[in-house]
Amino acid sequence: MFALNLHRHLAKRFWQQRNATQFLFMDAPRTGATQENNLALVLICKNEEDYIDEWIRYHVLAGVRHFYIYDNDYSSGSTAAKARAHNRGGVAVVVHPWRLKASAGQCAVGPQEAAYAHATLCYGHKHRWMAFIDIDEFIVPRQHGTIIEALDRLKRYSNISLHWSLFGHCGHVTKPSEPCAFAYMLRHQPDVHHNHCFKCVVDPCKFSMVSNHECRTTDMGTTTSNDKGQVEDNLSRSSATGFISSEFLQLNHYQSKSLEELQAKLNQTLHGELEEQRKYNVRNQIRKSSTNVIEDTAIVDFLSRHGINNSREYSQYINGSL
Repeated sequence: MFALNLHRHLAKRFWQQRNATQFLFMDAPRTGATQENNLALVLICKNEEDYIDEWIRYHVLAGVRHFYIYDNDYSSGSTAAKARAHNRGGVAVVVHPWRLKASAGQCAVGPQEAAYAHATLCYGHKHRWMAFIDIDEFIVPRQHGTIIEALDRLKRYSNISLHWSLFGHCGHVTKPSEPCAFAYMLRHQPDVHHNHCFKCVVDPCKFSMVSNHECRTTDMGTTTSNDKGQVEDNLSRSSATGFISSEFLQLNHYQSKSLEELQAKLNQTLHGELEEQRKYNVRNQIRKSSTNVIEDTAIVDFLSRHGINNSREYSQYINGSL
């Protein structure tokens, strides 16, 4: 009973803090002749030099040419330098050293939401689409050659929700030598009781509210579309029949990676969350992602369609030697 009451207390504190810090309303940038039919990725990260190359190079292969990377709290490693090295061959990587927190009274804005708002207001007028994802998330076109080709089917919408496809540690105790796409291929099969999380792809010139897992736009309000064009309210998208879809776009989420890296993640407190609640949330997600699993080769199949057939060739592509 004590443990249950403690959990309820922590959950209440977490949701109080979440409501205060993780929703930021804003005026969208004005659209103009500079808005092109392309996709930009916005990322906030810290000390991710081991994974930034694969994340950028994979999404370049998937058709992305614009990256806005916010180096949170000034990483001590080489994340920023590695990211900037990809500024070549028509790929534009903008890196912002980032240590911005704001507050008005008791309402605080975390660095993640502030970074998303900054990217939207500074660069949104250039792009038809912006996606706000993390370093452990990869957008996978299931039936198209690029992400933008899949999004072209959804032009009449301004707010797209992609649900997490959760990949666990897959038995790796220490960091494997293979890239994520080949090291982690066991995906959790969610049941009807699973708490689905989403990431958003939006028209930045119609943005009205930004948060980590929920966005709003001026024309769609509180509603959002899935990758098939099915529209639901943000509050009901997890439970609406047929809304959970990865028919055309799949969002692979490699949350835990190896058990060693998971332990390091549990020692961190990010984005203003309460430490106890963050650890509970991460452990709960990892437990789910490592049970009831099936082999998922969606990202490997995508790489194969682009002539990359194994982990060695993929590593060569990441390193620029293929």
